[in-house]
Amino acid sequence: MAKTSQAKQIIENRRGDTFGGWPARTLLEAGDIPIAQIAELALREGQSSNPLYRVHRWFARRVGSQFRSILTALTLPPDKADTFWDTYLGKTSVHGAVVLDPFIGGGTSLVESMRCNARVIGFDIDPVATFITRFELAASRMEDHYPEIEQICNEVAQLITPLHRTMVDGVERDVLHHFWVQVKQCSNCQSDVELHPHFQLAYSKEKCLQWVFCKDCHAVHELRIERKVLHCSCGKRTTISAGTHGNGIMTCPTCKHTQKIAADDLDGAERPTLRLFAQEYLVGTGKNCTRHFKRVEEADQALYDRATRKLRMIGNGLLVPTRSIPREGRSDGRPLIHGIRHYADFFNDRQKLHLHLLGSAIGRVESDEARRCLELAFSEHLTTNCMYTAYAFGYRRTSPMFSIHSYRHITRPVELNPWQDGVGRGTFINTVRKISKAIAFAKAPQELHPEGTRVAYEDDFEREQACLGSVDDVLSGSATAAIETQSSEELHLLPDGSVDLVLTDPPYFDNLSYSELSDFYLAWHQALRIAPHPYDDNVTSAPILQNLAITRRSDEAIKGYQERLQQIFMECNRVLKPDGICVFTYHHKLASAWDALGTALLHSGLSVTKVLPMRGEGQGGLHTYDGTIKWDAVLVCRKKSGVIKGGGAVIRETAFKDAILEADSHFEVLSTYKRIVFKIPDFTNLARALVVSRSFLGEADASIRPMSDALKNIPTPGEM
Repeated sequence: MAKTSQAKQIIENRRGDTFGGWPARTLLEAGDIPIAQIAELALREGQSSNPLYRVHRWFARRVGSQFRSILTALTLPPDKADTFWDTYLGKTSVHGAVVLDPFIGGGTSLVESMRCNARVIGFDIDPVATFITRFELAASRMEDHYPEIEQICNEVAQLITPLHRTMVDGVERDVLHHFWVQVKQCSNCQSDVELHPHFQLAYSKEKCLQWVFCKDCHAVHELRIERKVLHCSCGKRTTISAGTHGNGIMTCPTCKHTQKIAADDLDGAERPTLRLFAQEYLVGTGKNCTRHFKRVEEADQALYDRATRKLRMIGNGLLVPTRSIPREGRSDGRPLIHGIRHYADFFNDRQKLHLHLLGSAIGRVESDEARRCLELAFSEHLTTNCMYTAYAFGYRRTSPMFSIHSYRHITRPVELNPWQDGVGRGTFINTVRKISKAIAFAKAPQELHPEGTRVAYEDDFEREQACLGSVDDVLSGSATAAIETQSSEELHLLPDGSVDLVLTDPPYFDNLSYSELSDFYLAWHQALRIAPHPYDDNVTSAPILQNLAITRRSDEAIKGYQERLQQIFMECNRVLKPDGICVFTYHHKLASAWDALGTALLHSGLSVTKVLPMRGEGQGGLHTYDGTIKWDAVLVCRKKSGVIKGGGAVIRETAFKDAILEADSHFEVLSTYKRIVFKIPDFTNLARALVVSRSFLGEADASIRPMSDALKNIPTPGEM
């Protein structure tokens, strides 16, 4: 009790740090915000996002403009709609407010809140999420250049770059990309088959050229892009598009037998055998260099073998993950069905040697901040320096692991020279440069302007004073941010009524198994000894089973999701001040997901005061197809008054019709904008959110039906 009183006194003594509270009714709750224009910003942000959000991959990260728009609209009363953009572009301030995100993910909500002068507290069960967010929140106090980083890069580069060279016409050249291919034995004739999707290495539409290779001798040829067949000087004829592998099926070129490349069971999967067959090398240096292809010669293979020998000499001191990939609770059999059983299996010997030398050097850096930057760069660097890195043929650059949010098996991976400067997507030097740019941005941020420019962000945020601390430090006003690696089902570190705003983006039911993917990074964090407790060992995996997102759609799993989400919502309600607000974004194509969320919300003590559509993603993406939901539903909630009644989740027929009509109204307006693309899946998602907002706990009768039934029967726009 004394501790709480002391914290209150400190807050009151800090001039200007006491938050004055939200308007009795906010502009966000009135719904009078420029939804279409905000969506335009989201599209542009997807192409030119805040550099802070590019320093490390996270899965399903929402755009910053979404959260900033929410914060702006929360600070304004309904009669100030005409000041929205002026406020958004520099005057949004929630000075002294305590903002909580119980699912921080990539940290966007907290970064945007802190830029608006809030003190922020974040929880996430995933240690990689908290690792990324801690950097984002501390970046404004860091230096954008540390001499130690340059020293480390020079030291390791001198050891590794000689292993990425090749001889061309008697001249030594730097290799940019090494091309590998998986080799699998035909189960019918026992021939070794190279699993090529096609025999093209790259193409350029602008130059009307393609670079293709012989299926027999691997000689690389430059041809016009319209050519379909290669006649090699070795005498072999290659149909360029007729690869030996497609859609997970291998076709043996010798006997025409077809077979799956993945095993039917995990125990029967064999680790992939890979063969080095081509290289992309550089002529010249810097921006004036040109890129060329060649087949691999004996000397190139010998250079790789030298890396293998160096690796063996290190022995037990090798700094690579020793942990196997978890099997239990997975939503996807990959990569295990392809024989990848340990995290070290994702890397070839030259990559392991590079990462060992780099990780060891980072561990010797004395400056905490410089070492933190290097550790972040190392982690981000992993997905472009492994054998699950693909090659984007038309762009002539690497396509990182997790470009789509899954373990996509690559039969023709590309190995990057990690020490090229300027050229080469994902080199370590370029990754470090990304971090420097992020720090510079955090010190002097800019904002996308709705008219198409980027403007300086005018705020009074005291960046030099920003610091990470404990939850108590944030509540007392002696720290700006606190991040905890734990579940939000028990927010025991937060007293009742201590939070002004809950701003979050909960896991979307079963859309993505976050920890199943983040465990790849965690295994390396453990090897580097930077993983937080309780993950600071070499045996504990990321919380795949404990993560809120479900991996199977059984009744039991759905019930568990609903109950755990309900507990988290109840905790959010408990820690909110009496006039506090909870805002969260959500989308899912399944009615059962919305049923679970709606039931959880109705039992939580939170009451929905407004639902709005807001685009949560940028332009396109590898997961985009006709049925993709691109727009989130934004649900604004306040604390309920009175006792929560019992009964099931139900909705009146009149309320259901009102919900559909409101969704219709948004669809009629937003679907007329061609660029922002508000389609029927987005309409259905919004309608379901509106149904949830109008539901209550009670009994069904002639005029009242179960919420679950209403969620399953959303009509198409204009039908109601």
